[in-house]
Amino acid sequence: MGKLVVVTGPSGAGKDSVIEQAHSLGLDFTSITTTSTRPMRPGEAEGKPYFFLTREEFEEKIDNGEMIEWAEVYDNLYGSSKTEVERKRKNNDVVLIKVDPQGARTFKEMIPDAITVFIKPPSLEYLEMRLHKRASDAEDVIQKRMEIAKYELEKLDSWDYVILNDEGKLEEAAQELIAIIST
Repeated sequence: MGKLVVVTGPSGAGKDSVIEQAHSLGLDFTSITTTSTRPMRPGEAEGKPYFFLTREEFEEKIDNGEMIEWAEVYDNLYGSSKTEVERKRKNNDVVLIKVDPQGARTFKEMIPDAITVFIKPPSLEYLEMRLHKRASDAEDVIQKRMEIAKYELEKLDSWDYVILNDEGKLEEAAQELIAIIST
């Protein structure tokens, strides 16, 4: 059974950037595609970065016990299918999934041998600047994300590992992720 690594952190902390940089530095892994009810953004497609469902379709999967974890985040549902997680772990040495902190906690409860890694921004001010720079969310959504980020940053002892994704030090953060997975 492959190693399951769950990468989490607040919106805008750079989870995708750290994972992509680690991959470019040679980290070999497969990932699980998360299912979401959020609207597709420009440049996205089915399966990249999510499987997109209506709320009704997603709730039917929950009712049928097909989701290993799911959470409502910013008024949308996100989750991972049991079948996808099991299939990927059987066929790969390292399976990496990126989820919000609520989902990461559920993964750890359901799969205790999962390794949780929290990507921490250098500061709340930096995080807010990144969220504004993305220009993909309304101000009320950004403020909601910031409130959740403040809460999550007070709970860092919940995670197996915490990686600081500091400004201009993406490679160092990626190397840290590689080292964690390699142990």
